[in-house]
Amino acid sequence: MAALVAMVVPAQAQEDAVDADELLYIMRNMTVNQGNTDVMGAIRKGAVKIPFSLSSRGETIVFQYKQNNAWNRFDVRIKEKNVDLIRVVKGKAQVMSASGYSAPIAGTDVCYEDLSLRFLYWKGAKLINDPANCRIKGRDCHIVEVANPKPSVGQFAWVRMWVDKENGTSWQIDGYGKDGKLKKRFTITSVQRLDDGRWFFKQMKLEVRDPKDPNRNLSINYMDMEDLKK
Repeated sequence: MAALVAMVVPAQAQEDAVDADELLYIMRNMTVNQGNTDVMGAIRKGAVKIPFSLSSRGETIVFQYKQNNAWNRFDVRIKEKNVDLIRVVKGKAQVMSASGYSAPIAGTDVCYEDLSLRFLYWKGAKLINDPANCRIKGRDCHIVEVANPKPSVGQFAWVRMWVDKENGTSWQIDGYGKDGKLKKRFTITSVQRLDDGRWFFKQMKLEVRDPKDPNRNLSINYMDMEDLKK
């Protein structure tokens, strides 16, 4: 997901980082400060398996995926207050229109907006006090909720995140539609720690929920990353 490299951040989001907007700031700032990172992986949905590569270069993340033996590219360009999604076709770059944010990628349920993590730039985040549901994978988490400032743009009206109090890992992200029902759930199922102390997700699960019954999955997708310590 924009920052696939931002899905798991180093241990800078500590227990004392209790301001919700500050937590989002830390997460999006780590996208820019990852340095040069190149990874390979695959998106899986049933029998569909789409290879992809991700390259982080400061304020630009280049995402390429292979479909029908051809590589397709789009960039996430990080700005101070938001991100631009850029289609790159035959070497020519064009800013993606908002109508393209929710377009599925290569027969999967992962869309361009999912990979951009636009919601990290939304303002007015708040912390949710829910002790009964603040643990994910046995980890104590801050629950951060942020509303879409332009609900007519994109697939989510608001997003809820579970951010590890100790190491800043975003273990789960729930995206809700305009009807208030859960549309998508992103869950980090495994992580890897690099030699320089950074954390990076190894596998992420994306569940698409039934609009008639948000407790029922319509489909499950996975994003698998290569072992960066090889």
